[in-house]
Amino acid sequence: MNLTIEELKAELLKAELVDFLHRAYQQGVEDCRESMRFELSLPSNLKKEHVAQIFQCELPTVEKIIRMDGFPKCHALTARYPRDKVLEWRDKNVMYMNSRLGVYVSENESLRLLRA
Repeated sequence: MNLTIEELKAELLKAELVDFLHRAYQQGVEDCRESMRFELSLPSNLKKEHVAQIFQCELPTVEKIIRMDGFPKCHALTARYPRDKVLEWRDKNVMYMNSRLGVYVSENESLRLLRA
């Protein structure tokens, strides 16, 4: 089978792209697994320190977060927050959190999202 240089280049590019996309997919899967491991390792009733880990912020910011509308609280225990409901609230309130505290997205990322 005789291939031209252009066909060889195209085949090489195709092979490199397939390899790149496969590695990117595998990295995404691993990142998701790591995130799930972290979330599942948390206790079912979170303390403020755990909330700080989830939101990757300091305790003073946690104080602001737990006072936001709709933030889930555990009624049976003082200063405890139900893990699954907190994670669900986080996922549903990303834009709200960013507009109020700038916790999730950097300013550049926020501007990029606004332009999109």
